[in-house]
Amino acid sequence: MTKRGLSEEDIAIWQQITRRIERLNPDREATVIVPKKSPPLKKVDAKPAPAITPFRIGEAAKPVKQAPNIVGQPTDRSPNMDRKNFQRLLKGKFEIDATLDLHGMTADQAKVQMIQFISNAHRQGFRLVLVITGKGKRTHTDTFNRERGGVLRQSLPDWVRSSAITDKILQVTQAQPKHGGGGAFYVYLRRKRMG
Repeated sequence: MTKRGLSEEDIAIWQQITRRIERLNPDREATVIVPKKSPPLKKVDAKPAPAITPFRIGEAAKPVKQAPNIVGQPTDRSPNMDRKNFQRLLKGKFEIDATLDLHGMTADQAKVQMIQFISNAHRQGFRLVLVITGKGKRTHTDTFNRERGGVLRQSLPDWVRSSAITDKILQVTQAQPKHGGGGAFYVYLRRKRMG
């Protein structure tokens, strides 16, 4: 029974069900409880819940406070970088300071290695590092008919957003084919703060 009570139809259905039940104590008298009618509910103007859109490789991530921007396929703008430098990053024109290859690692091992690598690179003042995840051996389509494959490649955006390295990263973008294409990411780091 809810706070507002049962409808006439609900009571009729309940009575049909209770007629078919064998009583445990046939000597006891049955009691029927009929709820009081409750007043109609007040109409409340509720604000619609904000739509939650999951991040997908190939789309620009919506920036969150101090969150790195993650771009799977190039767009022409980044909320975290000026247009000229962002275009240079997309075209692979920056010099890569260090590379991390995650091939052959489990997701847990790769996450730990990536966090340590990014932390060390930031500490050393590096600006651009390349993280090679690989494209994955097996591909499949998910329930939304999107092609999926490569656990490390799919996990990297989540690792970047939810770890201790988020504040060290300015931009994450899929690498150019000469640097690994869909199986690698440029990770552009924030400047190291002096002091």
